[in-house]
Amino acid sequence: MDSPSKIPAGDAPGAKSRYDDFVAIHVNQTETIHFTGSFLSWHRYYMYSFERALRDECGYAGYLPYWNWGKTSKDPMNSPHMNGDQYSQGGNGIWAPHNCTSPVPGCEYCIPVVEGRGGGCVETGPYVGRMCNISATSPSLVAPDAPVAGTKLSYAPRCIRRDISPNITATFSTDAKHLDLLTNPLYQDSIGPYQDRLQGKPFDQCDPGQHGAGYFTWAADPGGDVYNTPNDPLFWLHHGGIDRSWWIWQNQKPTDRAFMIDGTLTLLNDPPSRNATVEDILDLMYAAPADTPPFAIKNHVSSVAGPYCYIYL
Repeated sequence: MDSPSKIPAGDAPGAKSRYDDFVAIHVNQTETIHFTGSFLSWHRYYMYSFERALRDECGYAGYLPYWNWGKTSKDPMNSPHMNGDQYSQGGNGIWAPHNCTSPVPGCEYCIPVVEGRGGGCVETGPYVGRMCNISATSPSLVAPDAPVAGTKLSYAPRCIRRDISPNITATFSTDAKHLDLLTNPLYQDSIGPYQDRLQGKPFDQCDPGQHGAGYFTWAADPGGDVYNTPNDPLFWLHHGGIDRSWWIWQNQKPTDRAFMIDGTLTLLNDPPSRNATVEDILDLMYAAPADTPPFAIKNHVSSVAGPYCYIYL
C-alpha cells in the first residue's frame, strides 16, 4: 500500500500509491462493469491482477481469501475479518452521527441501511491511519462531515469509515439466501436471472442481493460509493465470495454454463448499448500484471483455464 502509483499523475491525480491504481481503474470503469455482461468476468480478472501485484510486487506468498457470508451473518463484528484485531481487515468505525441510504445509481428504489454503532473512522486493526486518497464519486453517507463528490480521480484524502450492520447480514447474507440463489429454478436456465439477482435486481424487491448486501454491511465511506468500493480492503474478501458464488453456479452444469454471459456494455444499459459477447476485451491498464495483455471475456470464464488455476473449497 506504500508503493508508488504507476499511473501518470495527469491521468489520476488522486492515485498516490500502487493500491490507488486498483481503485482508479474501478472508478474509471464502474459504468461498464456493473449490471453489464462483463460484471463477473471483469471482477475475476481484477481479483487475479490484485493477487498478482501482492505476490510479484510485495512478496506475498498466499492467496486471496473469500468471505463466506453465511458464516458471519449472525455476528459480523466478531467475525475473524471484522473483529478489529491485527489479523483482521479492521473493525467497525467509531460512532459518529450519521444516516445512510445507499441507492443504485439511476434507480428509484433504494435499500435503507439502519444506522448502526459506527459511521466514523476505523480505529482498530491493520488499516488504522490509512487514507482513501481518490475522491468520492457517488457518496451515499449522510453525515455532517460526509465526503462530497469531487472531480473524478482527484486527490481527497480521508479515513476509511464503516458502519457495520448486523441487520443487513442477518437479513440478506445468510446461507439460506445464497442457497436460494444457487438452486432456485428461477435462476437456473441462464446466467441472466442468476446475475441479476446476485446484483439485486429486480430493484422493487428491496433486496440488494449478495453483491449489494456485502457493501451495505459496512456502508459509510467508501463502502457506500459504488465507484470507490475497493478503497476499503474488505472489498477483496467480498468479491472473493462473489467469484466463488459464480464458480459454484457454473459447476452445477459446467458444460452448459462455461461460456454463458448476459447483459449489455453499459450499466443498466444506460446509455443503450449492444449486448456483450465473449470476444469483448477486458483491459485493466495499469492495474494489470506487466506480463498479461488485455484478454477477451472468454479467457476469464473458467477458474482452471487461461491465466487461472484455482478452485474453491
